[in-house]
Amino acid sequence: MKFLSSPASPYVAKAALAAKFAGIEMETVAVDSTNGDPVLDAANPLSKIPCLVLDDGTGIFDSRSITRYLDRASGGKLFPTDSAGLLKAERMEALCDGINDCAVGFMYEMRFRPEEKVHKAWQERLWGKVERGLDAAMADLPPSGADANIGSIALSASLGYLDLRFAGKWESGRDDLVAWRDAFDASHPDLADLKPTA
Repeated sequence: MKFLSSPASPYVAKAALAAKFAGIEMETVAVDSTNGDPVLDAANPLSKIPCLVLDDGTGIFDSRSITRYLDRASGGKLFPTDSAGLLKAERMEALCDGINDCAVGFMYEMRFRPEEKVHKAWQERLWGKVERGLDAAMADLPPSGADANIGSIALSASLGYLDLRFAGKWESGRDDLVAWRDAFDASHPDLADLKPTA
């Protein structure tokens, strides 16, 4: 399988962390989702990353569809099977995807608009959502050790993106979340190099 990706994306990181955690090998292929890439366009008509391309050429997108596929392919290593645990993990994954949406949107507002057209009020609105999302995650943290699941992986990827783009901005007042990040990293050192990088 080919994994179409870009190293800074938190969605890519989530799927890559999930694959490694589940013991599934993928060939990583870097693509340019910003300026267009024929390889990505052929696999995903939306030209978005990540995209997992199966051996028969089928493209799987977005990251939540990929994590579900990886769970089935691994015999259920990512999602809990009990209904309460499953709901909690799914909610955490959705929450983290939403945090990513807002954090990436904040960055895009700066990267793709001239400075005089950056909408500061919109950025403040996005950042408020990031902060509320982080507080909600901290109030119901997923497992960080050997019993980690997709909720744990999604949170690790999101915090990795915030560490990359917003280091020093998100941590204040969130000691429990910082401690969770450190505990997850200590329990899963083999996943460290899959977090977002510039």
